[in-house]
Amino acid sequence: MSDEGRARRPEEAPSTRTTHDSCVALGLIPAPDIPEKIAKEFATELPELLSRHVDDRVSWDVSVVVDPLTGTDRESPEILDVCHERLQQEGWDLAVRLTDLPVYRSGRLVVADVSAQRKVAGLSLPVLGATRLRPRAREATLQLVDELYARIPELGPDDPAPEAEESDAGASDLPGQRPQRLVERRPVELVAPFRRVEPPDDDMKNTNVDARFASPGVRGHLRLWAGMVFANRPWKLFPSFKRALAAAFATGAYVLVIPTIWGVANSVGWARLLGLMVAANVVMVVWVILAHHLWERPSAREARHWTALYNGVTVLTMTVAVLLAYAALFALIFLAAWVFVPGNYFQSTLRHPIGPADYLILAWMATSLATVAGALGASLEHEDTVRQAAYGYRQRRRQEANESEDGSDTR
Repeated sequence: MSDEGRARRPEEAPSTRTTHDSCVALGLIPAPDIPEKIAKEFATELPELLSRHVDDRVSWDVSVVVDPLTGTDRESPEILDVCHERLQQEGWDLAVRLTDLPVYRSGRLVVADVSAQRKVAGLSLPVLGATRLRPRAREATLQLVDELYARIPELGPDDPAPEAEESDAGASDLPGQRPQRLVERRPVELVAPFRRVEPPDDDMKNTNVDARFASPGVRGHLRLWAGMVFANRPWKLFPSFKRALAAAFATGAYVLVIPTIWGVANSVGWARLLGLMVAANVVMVVWVILAHHLWERPSAREARHWTALYNGVTVLTMTVAVLLAYAALFALIFLAAWVFVPGNYFQSTLRHPIGPADYLILAWMATSLATVAGALGASLEHEDTVRQAAYGYRQRRRQEANESEDGSDTR
């Protein structure tokens, strides 16, 4: 995020003071689940980081209050209003909300909004991507607090450094000199992917948003999709699909003892084995989505582009989960083939010397056939169990709200 357009503070000599003139209370308002976990992890680090990079003349008191906030029917400024109400209730000076849902405003994919009038900034975690999410969220939170603090002069100490006014005018002109409050990794880690937007953007003027950070282009949307899939935690589907995995492994073990399958696996070639694997995983993904009613239809509550986004994320989430299950199943079936398929009999059937590659090919084909059988087993799991595992908290809340409204409309 750029520091363009903000007042700069000069670098100060290290202070020997042990007391601060004033205290700034900062509230973090994460949604439950992943945002809550991330906020609680870096909240203990923030007071020192804020003192180092924002203002060391005040003390920083950081609190974390988890709040479900609202579903996607609320626009970003409305969520900021809700956060402002919480700020007043808690007696904070500043607040930053963290959500795991995407935010679009005026056709832009929004990373963060800053509203000095509300004393609140909002951060959308999925746009930060799926890798290094905690340090990126901490970095972004520091920058948002810096944005707010610079725009609200009354929060600073009563005795600013006497040379500040004179130095501010030329701080940006000093080559190689960086303001003390800037975070060291900003130019490399966070600034490049995001673009700063400031008024006179009409939407920002109408909603009292002072600065907005957008993530334009294909790269931003790829990070969004990766972040939303990460929020859904596809790896949690393993316990929910225990019946599917059991059915798949039983099928794979049975296939291993059929000599005809040995010959087929040996003769089909890599291209067909790869095609069979892709087809098996596609069948598994489609079956799970349809059997558990995970595919959403456009409703009056949400626009079609939102439905398309969430359906795409659902497909990606299930694809990642199925591929993880496929890899685990392949390892188990390969081990079973290595132990239980007699080498001499295997070699006499194939009529050529065998090695580990032959066992890998046999396990590959058996795993693909077993995955199709596993799809049937997957339908045995309860729909609520699969949804609980496949979706993050906020998306489950959003779906429940949509279903509740659709049900009331049909009465």
